[in-house]
Parts: sequence; C-alpha cells; structure tokens
Amino acid sequence: MRTKIPPPIVALISILLTYLSRDYLGFFHLNFYVQQTLYIIFFGLGISIIFFATREFKAIDTTVNPMKPKNASKLVTRGIFKYTRNPMYLGLTSILLSSAIYFSSLFGVIIYVPLFIFYITIFQIIPEEEAMRELFKDKYKDYCSNVRRWI
Repeated sequence: MRTKIPPPIVALISILLTYLSRDYLGFFHLNFYVQQTLYIIFFGLGISIIFFATREFKAIDTTVNPMKPKNASKLVTRGIFKYTRNPMYLGLTSILLSSAIYFSSLFGVIIYVPLFIFYITIFQIIPEEEAMRELFKDKYKDYCSNVRRWI
C-alpha cells in the first residue's frame, strides 16, 4: 500500500461529501445552541490537536509530510504523541465530525466519519507504521506497545 492522496485533501473531500449528502438519512435536530457549541468544540479540538502535533514535529526538526514517511529523521513520542500515535489524523477526524454536526448531517456522522477513519488507517497509517518500523525498529515497537493508534 502506498499513500496516494494527502490526508487534508481526503478530509476536504469527506467534508464536501458530508455537505452534499446532508439531505440523506434525514437531519439530526439539536437545539441550535447545542449544535453550535458541539461544532465549535469539535472544530477547536481538531485544530488544537493538529497545531500541537505540528509543533512537536517542528520542535525536533523532522518531516511533517505524510506523503513521505520514510523521510522522518526522528521518532516523536512526546507531547500529544504520548496519548495518540496519529494526532493529526485524529484532529482531521474531529474537524470532519464538526462539519457533520454543523451541516446536521446524520449521513456524515454515521457514514463519512467512519469511512474517513477506515481510509486513513488503511492507506495512510499502516504505510506510515511500516516505514516507522523500518526506520526506528525496537524504539517504534516499544512506542506502539505504550501508545494507541487513535485514542
């Protein structure tokens, strides 16, 4: 398996599909203020997670490019990476969930969020994990045994 589409593009496509399918499977109706609050929480959480993950990559001077995982020069295990091995994808998932809430799209919540998670796991995370195992060997194996893939 090879990474082919940059994860932010996959997330944008998923958000677009969520918007376009907002009329399927009906809407979920929440109080306007509850809906807006949930949207803001998940969006803010997603942006924050991505920000903190990017900051960790830059702090140790390794690549942020998800399309070339073999270019990683160091294994990031501190900060948010102590809690999840894939915080950027977790952040994108949170943003996708926020868009489904914003558009009141039940279809987005039950179809596109899980499809995004599945796609990213198969076509992005697994190839990255293979590259990390090759690059960092036992150190990466130990990291994987202590930190979950998602949350």
